Amino acid sequence: MFFIISKVLDFLIAPIVWSLGCLLWAFFTKNPKRKKRLFLGSILILYFFSNQAIFYQFSHAWEMQPRTKASLKAEYGVAIILGGIVSIDHQHKSVEFHSNSDRFLNVLPLYFEGKVKKLLLSGGSGRIIKDQIEAGVLEDYLLSIGVAAEDLITEEKSQNTYENAKYSAGLIREKKIEGPYLLSTSTTHMRRSVLCFKKQGLDVDPFPTDQVAYNLSIDPYFLLVPQADTMQKWYWLIHEWVGILTYKLMGYC
Repeated sequence: MFFIISKVLDFLIAPIVWSLGCLLWAFFTKNPKRKKRLFLGSILILYFFSNQAIFYQFSHAWEMQPRTKASLKAEYGVAIILGGIVSIDHQHKSVEFHSNSDRFLNVLPLYFEGKVKKLLLSGGSGRIIKDQIEAGVLEDYLLSIGVAAEDLITEEKSQNTYENAKYSAGLIREKKIEGPYLLSTSTTHMRRSVLCFKKQGLDVDPFPTDQVAYNLSIDPYFLLVPQADTMQKWYWLIHEWVGILTYKLMGYC
């Protein structure tokens, strides 16, 4: 039930939905003043949430900043890589990598250099219609590029961050893997992830990737011109704010 509710919330927290909601309300209302205010509200929502400069300030304050190799421990028993990375293009029978693939790409050099002994791939299906298991897709790819089968552990049951932590911690204890443990996920997603793992009694060393607000600028284009993809970035940031609040209320983190 929580999974279904979370998907409904995902729809409602999108700024584009708020703007469209204002437009629909304006279309059906008979009150001229309210109609005008709703149209204006829709325009303001679109501009605010498509402005890069505004978004970058909020995102920079929230993101857990990436780390250098020098700041990491000498060796990790396992690197836990959270999902949302790959999918299968069934038509062309190929692997499609998502924009946050740095979650595993930045960890691979650490593995091949011997700083990470094993890779734990955590990710079942985050979709209502479960047509593919992500950890299995990524496992096949990593095997094809030279990662040893005995160094891969797949966790294929999780549907969200809470379950990522729950099932990953269970596998680590079951296989008696000694720490320290490295956790790789996106900078925006790291705060909630670390809290979830701590709740499961697993102390993880964060390794944030996919930084969003790294290219701050003061040119007029950046400050004034709206960008459609910024609204999607806002969605993911709001998703984390709502997610961490909901998880705290549910006792997940």
